[in-house]
Amino acid sequence: MNAQVLQTPQLSTGRLLLLGASSVILCVSFIMAVFAPFPLALATILYGRVKGYLVGVAGLIISFLFALMVYRDLTLFGFYVGVFIFGLGIAEIVLRGVSPIKGMVTFGLSFILLVAGSFGFFMKSQNLTPSEFIIQQIEKSSDKIAEQKKAIEQSTDKEAVQVLQLLDRPDLLAKEMVDSFPSYFFMGVFIMLWFNMFLVLKSRRLLLSGNDYPHDERKLLNFKVPFGFVILLAVGLVLAVWGNDLGIGSFSSLETVGMTIIKCLGIFYFFQGFGVLSDLLNFLGIMGFFRTLIVMIIILMANYLIAVAGLFDNWFDFRKYFVKRKTED
Repeated sequence: MNAQVLQTPQLSTGRLLLLGASSVILCVSFIMAVFAPFPLALATILYGRVKGYLVGVAGLIISFLFALMVYRDLTLFGFYVGVFIFGLGIAEIVLRGVSPIKGMVTFGLSFILLVAGSFGFFMKSQNLTPSEFIIQQIEKSSDKIAEQKKAIEQSTDKEAVQVLQLLDRPDLLAKEMVDSFPSYFFMGVFIMLWFNMFLVLKSRRLLLSGNDYPHDERKLLNFKVPFGFVILLAVGLVLAVWGNDLGIGSFSSLETVGMTIIKCLGIFYFFQGFGVLSDLLNFLGIMGFFRTLIVMIIILMANYLIAVAGLFDNWFDFRKYFVKRKTED
């Protein structure tokens, strides 16, 4: 780390503490919790590993006390442990000069395997299946579920009936969670990594503009899924559509396997499509607040279109048309 940069007046102790506090506050907010690793990673990059790690440890202590005293539940603390790992992991990728894409994929897959292995070891030690474990947790939370059922019964939402049916059948709810959780967990890990990595790289380039770095946020916008993964995606589509007909013996959930493959690969095609969208907005000259508004609307309401654009970018290479038309103008 450049010593001259670390000694600049702007990097005061107060701002270091503010970054640490921001990480905890974002985590507590739940809605913005996906961005909680960003302040912690930025603090580590700007102030060095020692101060960054200490701020992270302080955040762990604060989140533990807050979860214990306010919520009387350690779920918040468990989530902040993940934030701590992600923040320091992103900081290490940046500080070591590793390619953002390579670092993100390697770190994300390692984290997922670690969590899956730890959960599998815990299940084996308890002699439980994932479904049995979930049913056990549901039974422990019967009072809270009863309150939720009363609130849902008063709702006019069309999906309320389906939710009530799941709450009345813990076995069905457990099966639904076992089928859907792996793919959503996979997507959540990489969404969190990508957006926080992007913010960190962009912030470092803006704050430390006097330094030259081999990697910046534009590397993430040029994310490209290897063409060979199209074959795996096709396999996932086949299983998702005809999986129930192909199921053999005890392994009859091939439809779920197919949907899991589609969702897990879909997040990477989403990143590729997001880069295409960013270049399109640059070509159209859309900047500022209006650009942010368009991006947020598309992500929230038509995120699958971004993933589809990323998929077809493998054949059409949309960016070359933007460059060609820009040159002609």
